[in-house]
Order: sequence, then structure tokens, then C-alpha cells
Amino acid sequence: MENNNSTNLRVGFHSIEMLLKLSPENIKKIFVPANRNDDRVLGLIAMAEKLSVSVERKKSLSQHPEAILKNEVNLGLSDLKKYEETIQHNNPTFLVIDNVIDPRNLGACIRSAAASNVAGVIINKHHCSPITPLVRQVSAGGTESIQIFTVTNLINSLKHFEKLGYLILGTSEHADAMHTDLDLNKPILVIMGSEEEGMREKTLEKCSQICTLSKNKTINSLNVSVATGVILFEIARQKLA
Repeated sequence: MENNNSTNLRVGFHSIEMLLKLSPENIKKIFVPANRNDDRVLGLIAMAEKLSVSVERKKSLSQHPEAILKNEVNLGLSDLKKYEETIQHNNPTFLVIDNVIDPRNLGACIRSAAASNVAGVIINKHHCSPITPLVRQVSAGGTESIQIFTVTNLINSLKHFEKLGYLILGTSEHADAMHTDLDLNKPILVIMGSEEEGMREKTLEKCSQICTLSKNKTINSLNVSVATGVILFEIARQKLA
């Protein structure tokens, strides 16, 4: 576990409201646009003041509020292993992000993961966008409400979960099996790659199952964030059935 003070900025109402709900003690200060006095801003100020969090109006902000955290914690593979031990009895689902460079796509994937009750998100550090303020803003509070782990060796991480008996599931437009035809009610890692290149070949080789999300012969590939939502909510549906 590593402290990192260079990425302690949060932008947007959703992210800051989620922080106020989950860990207000870690907020150093909130800045709101000086020219906004609408209900959204006033509601955020009231919420912060109720929790004794400092709020300041800032002229350079025109639309979105910002928050500075006291501490930023990055979670790695050792943290992931410890976390998995505590939740493995809950039939968990993890989302693995590989080769997703666009921060908006990454933020949207994390938002879908949080909304579909995924246990955690695993990000390949060297082949993905970092968790930037834009990623956090697009995730609409997702990065604050879900455990996110950044790993430097994704293949070793996949091997660890493979030994634990997890289904390692990948998606490809060239696969024969539809995601809706698979039994997904089990501990599972879902790997998503970019829509341009998909998963890297080494990652694809570690998958124990490959499925497709569409049989449409004209357009059978989806934006990665859309595809992530489709597969994660099918898994959630099966696990709730």
C-alpha cells in the first residue's frame, strides 16, 4: 500500500458527494464555483458543513466543484490478494481492465462496475490510462465507491485467481458462445480491452472462456464501456436469479 499525494484532486459533484458519504475525514478542503448559488452547489455546501468539512468559493471554477484529499492510497497486488481472501465466500466478480487508454472509457467502465456490484476493479498499470481527475469525474462517484487495484504484472495476477478457481472470462467478436448462454454464477474475473485492439494476446491466452456479446453480422463490436456494462449486468442478473 502506497501513499501518493500527486493525485489527490477530485472533480465533480458525484465524486465529492460520494467522498462525503464514505470518508469525509479524508477531505482537506472543497472548492465550489464562486458564481454558482443554485440548489446543487448549496446542497453540497450544506452537506460538507454538516460533516465539518471546509468549503471555499473559488473564482477560477466556473462549473464543477473540486476537492483536495489529505491522503491518497494506491492499492496493488498484495492488497488485492488480502481483499480477495475476505470476500471470496461472496461469489465475487472482479473487472479487469487491459489496454484501455482513453480516460473517459475507463471512467465509464468503472461506473458500470460500481453500479453492478462488482467486488473490485483491477487495472493493468502499464497498458491503461491512470486514474486521473477526468476518469473520476466520468465514473460519477464510481472510483470512490469501489475498490480499485493497479497491478504491474497482469499475467501473474490472472494466474493467482486461476489457482483459486475463478473463471477468467474474456470477450471477443470472433467467439462462438454468447454471454447469455454461459453459466456466470460463480467467482469470475471479466477482462475488457480496448475496442480498437481488444485484449493483448498474452492476456487473451490466460482466459479460460471467451464469449461474444452480439451476433449481429453487420456491427458486432461495441464501445468498451458499453460492452462492460452489458457483460457485468448479465453476470449480476445470473447471480441474483
